Amino acid sequence: MRTEAQSTSKEGLPYGNLLTQLIMDAGVDEKRYELTSMQLDIINNGTYRLLMAHGSGSQHPLSILQHLGGMTRALLEMEHIILHAVETAIAHIINSLVAMEKKLEKIGSMQLELKKTNGEGWKDIMQRIADVEGDVLQELEGMTL
Repeated sequence: MRTEAQSTSKEGLPYGNLLTQLIMDAGVDEKRYELTSMQLDIINNGTYRLLMAHGSGSQHPLSILQHLGGMTRALLEMEHIILHAVETAIAHIINSLVAMEKKLEKIGSMQLELKKTNGEGWKDIMQRIADVEGDVLQELEGMTL
């Protein structure tokens, strides 16, 4: 999945790479939560046995999802809504970062141009000083003769 800014930008990175980089930059460690007895209180005993027979909740196949109770489906829908909200928030952050990066590149190129112009200006000033010194020396030599 790509954000609008990445779709229109030639240098946009895939969304997953940006999200991974953002998480790593923030120092967030990935944690894997297994089902615990406290979390299972709201799920019926049959669903619990079904999940444990086929592995933890995040790894069960689609056929198992069809057998799960309404509460688990509601949790999955809530997870989807939360992920969509986070994705939307991150998309705005990514768009802002892309705009800031473009401004930073423009500022950098302007700084290089100013540095080049400043260097050329100093060369011009030094040349004019040398010309004036040469003219003064010629006039002094002309006066002494």
